[in-house]
Amino acid sequence: MAGYTGGSMDIKWLHSAGTTSLSGDYRTLDYTPSIDMVDQSAGADTNKTYITALKDGRVSLTAVFQGGSVAGGTVMANVLAEGTGGTLIWSPEGTAATKPKYTIPAISMGPAFSYPYNNLVVLTCDFQQNGPRTEGTN
Repeated sequence: MAGYTGGSMDIKWLHSAGTTSLSGDYRTLDYTPSIDMVDQSAGADTNKTYITALKDGRVSLTAVFQGGSVAGGTVMANVLAEGTGGTLIWSPEGTAATKPKYTIPAISMGPAFSYPYNNLVVLTCDFQQNGPRTEGTN
């Protein structure tokens, strides 16, 4: 399989106020799926054994924070306010037909800002998966 860069990534946040593209100013998007493990050890067991339970996941987005009320500025911060529910869709290779697309219902954990002296301001936001992940194509 040929490698690819993230330059074609398309990220959308669908929320009650509409759809916001997060692609233009993003730097990284990390998705970490997880699953609960239930300890089924008992009695004379000398090692723990587990069964799998509920699936979960978390997305972490880092983006350049633009000044003013532009798409990458206060608009982005407002639509990512903590507790905002919606649907997060990302297409790592762009939106061309047959390219992969991932969708999760999610809750925004709220934007966090880094204001370094004499350097670029960035926004980070985590999303808690709130239902099943869907994998498909555009």
